[in-house]
Amino acid sequence: MDRGYHKLARDSVGVVKYADDFVIVCKTKEEAESMYGKLKPYLDKRGLTLAEEKTKITHISEGFDFLGFNLRQYKTNKCMWLLIKPSKSSVKKAKETIKNLFDRLRGNPVRDIITELNPIIRGTGNYWSSEVSKKIFGNLDMYIWIKVRKHLKTLHPQKPFKWIYKKYFRPDYTGISKSRWILTDPHDSRTQLTKMSWIPIVRHAVIKYKNSPDDASLKDYFEKRDGKEFVRNNVYSKRKLAKRSNYKCRICKQSLVGEEPFKINQIVPNTLGGEQRYDNLELLHQSCQKQHYTLLESYGGGKDLPKVCTYFENKQVKPNSQEGYRLMKKAFKKFKYQYV
Repeated sequence: MDRGYHKLARDSVGVVKYADDFVIVCKTKEEAESMYGKLKPYLDKRGLTLAEEKTKITHISEGFDFLGFNLRQYKTNKCMWLLIKPSKSSVKKAKETIKNLFDRLRGNPVRDIITELNPIIRGTGNYWSSEVSKKIFGNLDMYIWIKVRKHLKTLHPQKPFKWIYKKYFRPDYTGISKSRWILTDPHDSRTQLTKMSWIPIVRHAVIKYKNSPDDASLKDYFEKRDGKEFVRNNVYSKRKLAKRSNYKCRICKQSLVGEEPFKINQIVPNTLGGEQRYDNLELLHQSCQKQHYTLLESYGGGKDLPKVCTYFENKQVKPNSQEGYRLMKKAFKKFKYQYV
């Protein structure tokens, strides 16, 4: 079998691995059963054993769970069709997480619910969004709606639902959704509960064979992939910051998409009166931000940055201003960062 650059022998088996989980795809049941004997020497040599409760032989038409998804081939009028959906156990786990959150925050203000629930909705939804998940998104939105309604009735047991809806539900402030029934913090109309059904289903595009980030001719290809990946997995505020830097860290010039976590960094720090405004924020890798703070304190004369304060006074510029941000960015270019 020849698939582009992939050449497979016709009698070969398929192996899919992730950490300590793996699936072996065989053509017959007898071949699958023989894998136990072939795996045993390999595992014994490393002091490992197969987990009996997670190990089984099954036909693809019956399906199996792997990494939170259920893979099963369904019969249609014309052919067999493989569908990958979130597994029942992963959906159940997501509902339990939501239920526990509402139990823990029982009686708390709506802002607390929204703040803690939004990352769960986005994180779970983004993980499932590359497969057949739209119907499950709708089911979970309904489950959350029931929990929200119960929570609001607990907060205001003597008030009618009409009063509750008027106080807590507003249209989408961004105008993206046409729904007029979005749970909103009554003290801040920009703090709203997101919905899982808003997350688009986008199939994962595998990196083309032999394509490497080290290939300078493929720079645009990987920058485009990084942008799409970042947008899928992050909230709007972080997307906005990342887009300004072309999804790269200012210090190391490497992509913000990857295993290393990133942090929101203030260009003019709190010490100098800097505020949490978009113009004063940037995204840096965690290690790069740590190095940045070390150099800033070193060049600034200590934690209170007295030399930087004197610099702004001499320039007669307020640190927390557009000109202040510009001067700080200009100064950063002179920092001697150590690139690894």
